[in-house]
Amino acid sequence: MSLFGMLLDALRARRCLFGAVFFLGLVGLVVANLFLRPHEAEFVLDAYPGFWSAFGLLVGLAMVIVMKKIVQPMISRGDDYYERNN
Repeated sequence: MSLFGMLLDALRARRCLFGAVFFLGLVGLVVANLFLRPHEAEFVLDAYPGFWSAFGLLVGLAMVIVMKKIVQPMISRGDDYYERNN
């Protein structure tokens, strides 16, 4: 097995650890956003701490739902598509 393969196996064995580290990093960024104000608010909702974090989460969830419920049925093919067109 190559060195890269061994590295991937080691990372896969510690998957929960890496998930916890990334989650704590995201929580740390949201907490930092509560105390550090990088700029003056340009929009009404921009003045609330954590607005852009919540906005990004909601837009990301909306994109996943739209892709799963609307776009995927339009572009997917049936299980027997290739057998029917022979």
